[in-house]
Amino acid sequence: MSKIDAQTQIVGIVGWPLQHSFSPSMQNAAFAHVGLNWVYLAFPFPPHYLEEAIRGLRALGVRGFNVTAPYKQAIIRYLDEMSEVAKVLGAVNTVMVREDPANGKRWLYGDNTDVEGFLQATSSYLEQVPHEHAVILGTGGAARAVAYALCKIGFRAVSFVARHLERGQTLLKEIERWDFRTIFDLILFQDVNWLAWAENVSLLINATPLGTWPEVNVSPLPDSFRFPAHWLVIDLIYNPPKTSLLKRAEKAGAVGINGLDMLVHQGALSFRTWCGVDAPIEIMRSACLEAIQRMEVGYAEVSHSR
Repeated sequence: MSKIDAQTQIVGIVGWPLQHSFSPSMQNAAFAHVGLNWVYLAFPFPPHYLEEAIRGLRALGVRGFNVTAPYKQAIIRYLDEMSEVAKVLGAVNTVMVREDPANGKRWLYGDNTDVEGFLQATSSYLEQVPHEHAVILGTGGAARAVAYALCKIGFRAVSFVARHLERGQTLLKEIERWDFRTIFDLILFQDVNWLAWAENVSLLINATPLGTWPEVNVSPLPDSFRFPAHWLVIDLIYNPPKTSLLKRAEKAGAVGINGLDMLVHQGALSFRTWCGVDAPIEIMRSACLEAIQRMEVGYAEVSHSR
C-alpha cells in the first residue's frame, strides 16, 4: 500500500459485521498494483447507525463504498440516484460519491455489480447444468442479484427458500416487474420437500450468511439432507473457503464452488466504477487467497492454544 497522505482517496465497505471481509485486502492490493493513491477501509456499524454513517461518509468526501449485509436494501432510501439494474433489483452493493465542482455538493449514486460478478464467476459451471429449476436459500439482496442473473441466462424456474414469510412475500411482489419468463415461487424452510427437490433441481445456491466465519459448523440445510450427485452447489460465502454446506455436497459427489470468484469479479467492477481504470483481477484474487491463508493459520493457532 502507498503511503497515506492528504491526497489519499478513500473508499470502503459498509456492513455489520465485517470481520470476515476480504475486500480491504483485495482492493488495497489492486490500488498498490495500479499505482493509485487510494485506500480501502472497513466501516462496520450496527443498523441503528445507518443514517448517521451514510451522512458522515458523504460529508467526509469518500469516493465511494461497497455495501454488504444487512444494508443492500436499507441503504436505498439514502441514495440520490441509482442505476437501472439497482432499481430493478431493489438492492445496491456499490455506491459512488459524485461531486459538483462548482458548488461542492455531493450526491450518492447506487449501482449493483453482483449480477455481472456472479455470472462472470460461475458461467463455465452454469453451462454444465440444465437451466430448468434452481433453488436459492435466502431472500435478501444477494438472493435477488443471483435470481436476476439466472433469469438472464434462461432458467425456467427459481424457488426461494425463506425463514420469514413476510420478507419472502415482499421479494415475490417486487420481482413481478422483472421482464423475464422465469417462474418464481416461495417456500418456507420448514415446508420444503427436500426429497422431491433432490430429483427435480439442478442448482442450489446459498445466499444466506449461514456458515460464515466464525460460525463455520453452521449449515443452512438440515443434517438429514443427502445431496444428489448431479447438483451444482454454489455457496456465496467465501470465508471459510469450504463451508459445511460445500463439504457435505462434495462428499456426496456434487460439484461445489464458493463465492470467492464472485467477490473478485464484483469487486473489480466496483473498482472500475470508482477509479475509471480496469482492475487487476489476478492480483485481487491472489490477495484474497493470501488472506485465506492468514485466516487459516490464525484459526489453527487459536484452536491449538485452547
